[in-house]
Amino acid sequence: MSQYKSEVPSSDSVASFVTLLVCAWFTAMSGAILAEPTVENQARAASRTPVVTVRQVAVLQEQQPAVRETVTVVASRNGQRVS
Repeated sequence: MSQYKSEVPSSDSVASFVTLLVCAWFTAMSGAILAEPTVENQARAASRTPVVTVRQVAVLQEQQPAVRETVTVVASRNGQRVS
């Protein structure tokens, strides 16, 4: 008999490693699916109006700047709705 010993892993150990790797991937993906918020929660979060706090500060006449500028903000909302 020959005393030759192969350095290449056997097909059983390769198959076991691949199976373990696939099982770990499916476990991680199922956890991600279960942790994802539902469609209703995503729609509720998207339709929330942001809270804006406005404070008025009294400014003395001598502290007002010499130039006054008007800033106009224009935005559009997409009409996408989740039903």
